[in-house]
Amino acid sequence: MFSNLFSVELLKTKRSVLWIIALLVPSLATFLGVGNLLVNARAFIEPDANLWVDAWSQVVIFYGMIFLPILVGIYATTICRVDHLNGGWKQVLSFPISHVKLYFAKLLTLYLLLAVTQISLVIQYVAIGHLFDLSGTFILKDFIIYGLFGWLASLPLASLQLWLAFNWKSFALPLTVNIGLTIPVLMVSQTPYGFFYPWAQPSMMMSPAYEAFRPPIEQLLIIFSVLLVLFTVLGLLHFRRKEFS
Repeated sequence: MFSNLFSVELLKTKRSVLWIIALLVPSLATFLGVGNLLVNARAFIEPDANLWVDAWSQVVIFYGMIFLPILVGIYATTICRVDHLNGGWKQVLSFPISHVKLYFAKLLTLYLLLAVTQISLVIQYVAIGHLFDLSGTFILKDFIIYGLFGWLASLPLASLQLWLAFNWKSFALPLTVNIGLTIPVLMVSQTPYGFFYPWAQPSMMMSPAYEAFRPPIEQLLIIFSVLLVLFTVLGLLHFRRKEFS
């Protein structure tokens, strides 16, 4: 039953532009980050700098701090959009299906979209980096780890955004809230509390610049796990009790 629900959710996304966004936005962020580095190279790059790492840090500013948190909201809102239209929730829930399985089918779809986006980012960064012939030491494993950390750190935010998305019928309202809470990311990430702020967590986990004061991975996993379980459980409980019109 769960596999059928998950397949249906994937079919719904086929009719949207989500998969195109998952490919185009990382490309845009990569060009902006690498371009910003190369245009301003004389201003802040030392001759022996590792441009692969420096360019990635620039990409994270555009992608991790701005695009990715907003993408999470767009994905979550779009996943629930079809069900909000024309009484879709009531129609779906009138069938003998489990609310829990339906909720997790949507959540897994959201996680999958974010995974594809992160994979797209790493692949396109490597390709564009070679295109511009970035100098320095290139270690593919490091960028794969950064991409993976960014995905793991985005899961609590994804669970929170799905909770908002199914709760609000308006397409614009959850997106507006999400964008508003994305704006302080740059400021919050400069404080010791950034690792507790869901909108700042992905960029801080993806950036080499935060490695120096990043807490031990065990502590981070505890923080992310607690937030992930908290948002998922609260969202699920609310979903099971909510009366859809």
